[in-house]
Amino acid sequence: MYCQLNQDLPQLFDDKSYTISVDGDDVVVTPMTITFNYDLYNGQNLFTDGSVEKMLNLDYDYAILGITTARNVNRETNENVSLDEVYVHHFTINPFNMVGAEVLTRDEEMPFVTLPHGYALHVRNDETPFLTTNAHLLSHKDIAPVNGSLPLAHKHCNECYYADHKGPECTPELSGTFVCCGDSEACMAGELCLCATNEETDLTQTTKYKIEVDFLISRDIDKFQRVDQWNLAAPACSVSVNGGGIFAEYAEDNFCFSSNATLTFGGGSLFHQIPQDDTNPYIYTKISLIAPHDGTIVSSVGHLHTGGINVTLRINGNIVCAAGTVYGTDSHLEGNAKNEQNHLIQIEPCTDIDANPVSFHEADIFTLESVYYGGTDDERFHGYGAAGEHKNVMSMMFMGVVFEGDAGWLTDKHTSFNAWNDFVHTVNWHEALQKDDYKI
Repeated sequence: MYCQLNQDLPQLFDDKSYTISVDGDDVVVTPMTITFNYDLYNGQNLFTDGSVEKMLNLDYDYAILGITTARNVNRETNENVSLDEVYVHHFTINPFNMVGAEVLTRDEEMPFVTLPHGYALHVRNDETPFLTTNAHLLSHKDIAPVNGSLPLAHKHCNECYYADHKGPECTPELSGTFVCCGDSEACMAGELCLCATNEETDLTQTTKYKIEVDFLISRDIDKFQRVDQWNLAAPACSVSVNGGGIFAEYAEDNFCFSSNATLTFGGGSLFHQIPQDDTNPYIYTKISLIAPHDGTIVSSVGHLHTGGINVTLRINGNIVCAAGTVYGTDSHLEGNAKNEQNHLIQIEPCTDIDANPVSFHEADIFTLESVYYGGTDDERFHGYGAAGEHKNVMSMMFMGVVFEGDAGWLTDKHTSFNAWNDFVHTVNWHEALQKDDYKI
């Protein structure tokens, strides 16, 4: 949609470089910022195609030692943008990982991704000449109330509820799926896909924004042990949200309804739904899988959406990370960036793993659990309709992992892979497209 035409090279801040010691050698570390420029008309549902949305990359190999902060900024005023103006559903920079609304409050004292000394994500120029991005951004400017409620309108927009102005592929049966949030052929081809606004939308009048993500990098890539990215997403598509068996058909609004989509994500669900339930309001979701080999977790970051209470990672039943949530309290729709009422604005970091990497063994059982609240008495929300049901939520854990093994895709020099759930067959499939001699 925007491609390289109005995107800039990652910006390096050489004047802020510093030197660290890795195995007795001096290594230069340089701050870097990646910027994604985009424009939105009022109410627009933007969902870019991550396979083709290219951004310029540096023209040499480099290691990423950490990802510190992220922000959504108005390009003309340079002010932070409230989630009540643009909701950052998710922003993925491949080959890195997903930034969401909850990352925008992180700072240098609480960085988004921290890797132990001597470890880094690897980016190889011959394999990754471009960065690609899946940007899912939703404009709330001039948004029209739903049933007289502005909080309900924000919720319907953010959570992909059905509306007849969200494109022809968005139907009532698909309410809560990405096709009701801009992820359709019609929307990507330029058809009007938006959350309803008070005034008729003028497509020629847009607001200019940019997302900036700050990294710490080093050109001394071979001085660092490569970290790969293993992500868990619940619930498992082999069982229902409530733990039932697979011998039942999934509803169309369930991500697991699409078998092709679940293959890419290793049998996990990229999104799921939280029903309104005032009798049993705590909704538990989980996925369990078996470690394919020995390895070490060196970082772990949770990802939830509005309504989430916590996310927990277990190995063989033992908790290795438990992260709670923080919600905004400022009801003003302007000037409340980073403290927006009715929004999840922060997920606690897994500082124990950051400080003490966790070893695991082949056939260990990994379990990801999340808890959401589906009751209408949720005190974290204010305004008619803001609490209760939540659609298009996510329950994820992004892990930085060092796997042991002698498979080619582990031992060769290449860009850190980014894989999901039971990933081995999908990694082999992707690598086979590039090199026929990679075997597992």
